[in-house]
Amino acid sequence: MKNLFFDFDGTIANTQEGVINALKYMANELSMKDLGEDTYKKFIGPALPDSLEKYYPDFSKNDYPKAIKTYQNYYNDKGIYQLELYPNMKKILSKLKDSGYNLYVSSVKPESLIKILIPHLELSDYFSSLYGASDDEITRNSKQAILKYGLELSNAKPQDSLMIGDRMTDMQGGIANNVHTLGITYGFGDHDELSESGAEFIVDSVNEIPNGIKQFN
Repeated sequence: MKNLFFDFDGTIANTQEGVINALKYMANELSMKDLGEDTYKKFIGPALPDSLEKYYPDFSKNDYPKAIKTYQNYYNDKGIYQLELYPNMKKILSKLKDSGYNLYVSSVKPESLIKILIPHLELSDYFSSLYGASDDEITRNSKQAILKYGLELSNAKPQDSLMIGDRMTDMQGGIANNVHTLGITYGFGDHDELSESGAEFIVDSVNEIPNGIKQFN
């Protein structure tokens, strides 16, 4: 195993506060029903259009760009900084980097935001490249497409690569690209979701990530 692709939301950082605040802002501005925090937590991980389709089935797809723009108006200004790095994350990333792994971010967050957040969290030294969604969150927005894009740009071979994430979309994206999958349960997905979506191995804490990676060596 040479290449480690990390999801961002729920894997590197707890972004719940900012995402939920942005969703509530979107719902209020567009007169959409406020679905509450428990449902909005489920938005964290999948692409926003996918969650709109699932949780707002009567909302017109023609209005998705407006909803995304409204969400971004709040998130890109305020919500982006309403997050916390998971405890010991820097230590573990440093350990993995020193062990010779190539570290990348593969996130459904717009790539422009990832390129703001990684320096903001003082993580730039650990990652070789950052891969995210297109800014419109429509053109390139699935984990499958973003991971494929990352593999191609980094020249990483799928058989030497591992997708690390907390949601079923991370596992599905890895499988679709013939990449190994490591699930983590301290984020927004649970053990059942990860195992049912194809996680090859699952860990429960940040400190267990290196041991999880060793399962593939």
